[in-house]
Formats: sequence, structure tokens, C-alpha cells
Amino acid sequence: MGRLDNLVEQAGLWICNLSSRVSDWESALSAYLMSKRNEPFEYGSNDCCLFAAGAVEAITGENPIPEFIGSYDSLKTSIKALKTIGAGTLEKTMDAKFSEIQIGYAQTGDLAFHDGSIGVIIDADALFVSDDGLVRISRDKWSKTWSVGRG
Repeated sequence: MGRLDNLVEQAGLWICNLSSRVSDWESALSAYLMSKRNEPFEYGSNDCCLFAAGAVEAITGENPIPEFIGSYDSLKTSIKALKTIGAGTLEKTMDAKFSEIQIGYAQTGDLAFHDGSIGVIIDADALFVSDDGLVRISRDKWSKTWSVGRG
């Protein structure tokens, strides 16, 4: 194990996007998104973090945040989990798990950041969890993007 691996392990984080996409990732992602399309936001079961993690798992076959499952169920406990399990904030935790890419290079299956939430990119839009299920947010509103399974 190299020095970087030791530092990542000590931090309790691992970078997920080193994995490649599975051969049928597009159909797996499509089925996952269809299953979530009308599911409302709920901390600890269908929030932006767990929604994005499910999409990453459909694409790569790996859950990028198993340490967060069951660790929170409200805004207050999610903030606590980000501070104790993650890298302090949602954005910093995502930075620790994925490689940031320029917004213009983001593709279907990558992740987008908008207004404190994580969404899954589908063409020129990203899908984000809302109280009414999934909503589309256009590329021009994203503040950051991360690569998923593209090396």
C-alpha cells in the first residue's frame, strides 16, 4: 500500500471514481432513475447524498458512501455525520471521494453540485431530489461537477 493509500485510509475516505463503469451502466442507471422519479426527499433514505450514491452504484457497481448508510435521519444528524464520518461538509466529502471536472466536460452519469445538493447528470441537465421526486436543473445553474467511473 502506498503513502496516498495510507493517508486516504487514515482519513476514512476512498476515492470512488478510480473504478470504471460497468458494461451495462446506462440501462442500470436508467432503471435506477425510473425507480426514484416520484420518490420524495427524505433524510437518511432518499436525500441527495444517498440518491447520488445509488446512481454511482448503478454505474460502477460500488457504493461510494457505505459508511453513511444508517448514520443520519435529519438535517441535524446529516450535518453531524458529514463532520464525523465525512470531510466536514457535503462538498468537501464529495471532493474527497470523486475527481472534480470542469462543468463543460461533465457527461451523463457524472455528478453535479447546485445550491448545496448533489444531482446526477443526464445530458445537459442534472436530476436532483425534491419534495415531489426528481427535478431537472440545467447545466448553467451548477457550481461544480465530479467524474464518476471515468478514470
